[in-house]
Amino acid sequence: MVIRLEHMDDTNTASSLLAIFTKGEPLSSSEVADRAIQKQSLVTVKRQLSALVKAGMLEQSGGGRSVKYVLSKRGWLLRPFDSSDYLTKGPDERLKNHHFQFDVLEPPYVSLFSDTELATLDEATKNYRHNAEGSVPAARKKELLRFIIEFSWKTSQIEGNTYDLISTERLLLYGEKSATNTDFEAQMILNQKRAVEFILDNTELWAAPKISSLEMLHSMVGEELGITRNLRKTLVGITGTNYRPLESEFQIRDALELLFTYLAAGGNMYERALFAVLGVSYIQPFIDGNKRTSRLLGNAILISENYAPLSYRSVDDRVYKEACLIFYEQNSIEPFKRIFIEQYVFAANNYNIAKIS
Repeated sequence: MVIRLEHMDDTNTASSLLAIFTKGEPLSSSEVADRAIQKQSLVTVKRQLSALVKAGMLEQSGGGRSVKYVLSKRGWLLRPFDSSDYLTKGPDERLKNHHFQFDVLEPPYVSLFSDTELATLDEATKNYRHNAEGSVPAARKKELLRFIIEFSWKTSQIEGNTYDLISTERLLLYGEKSATNTDFEAQMILNQKRAVEFILDNTELWAAPKISSLEMLHSMVGEELGITRNLRKTLVGITGTNYRPLESEFQIRDALELLFTYLAAGGNMYERALFAVLGVSYIQPFIDGNKRTSRLLGNAILISENYAPLSYRSVDDRVYKEACLIFYEQNSIEPFKRIFIEQYVFAANNYNIAKIS
């Protein structure tokens, strides 16, 4: 994200200054100037910090020489992040211990997309719906099946499933299991297809989804895979990070209630779908299957209002996982938001499955 602010010396200055801040850590202008990679006069730094305050990315406290700046909620949610640079360090170097932060889900709610980003998404939605106008039911049914195959394949692959796309197609079309893959992997893919079909058959559930709806999706995700149903009662760890989700079942339910309050009262459909995916992944309410369930919920929300569902077909698995780690550890949605926008535009242009009004 490039932040364009009045009085900024160049378009990269805001990003470089915001990168100095850590959530919850107040800094003086002189401390910011000392840490800046591109050295500037203190007067210049102060002017740029003031512009970031006006943009709502920073909050200012104190007066005179005691002025301090700290990231606002908008600032830490939308702070630009270079995932590749950040993740060159091991988890113990990046942070010792980072627990779930309730303020990620609590009001005030922040607009997650810029006007330019919304225009891109709205144009994609317009094209997605327009393409349906000339389609016939048989063509739409074929396209819908293609989406289900590609989504079931990719969402499973992100979680380590080694089925390729052609083998996934044969499994879902003809029930033909791959001789080189496990029954577990086949069942994972079959479960995704069943869950998508359940979403399509019950669109009324997703305009204002409930925790019980999420639990239904998770039950389908874990069918015959040995995944415990219901909210977890024990601590879970996540590979590659020292982030620790909530341990208490009661706190997990509290966090889910906050998330679903946001989904009911939050902003536009893109924001709701994006935060559904990230929110469930962040809370990790179940022993296993959280990210698969989160992607289903995000798509269910989009489908309920005739928006394009994401297959994630063209996403790089590593980039996806890195974007999740950035959100877990630093609460910045920017890396994942880039994925969401790219995959939404891809889906809108590649799947002719919109409902015909």
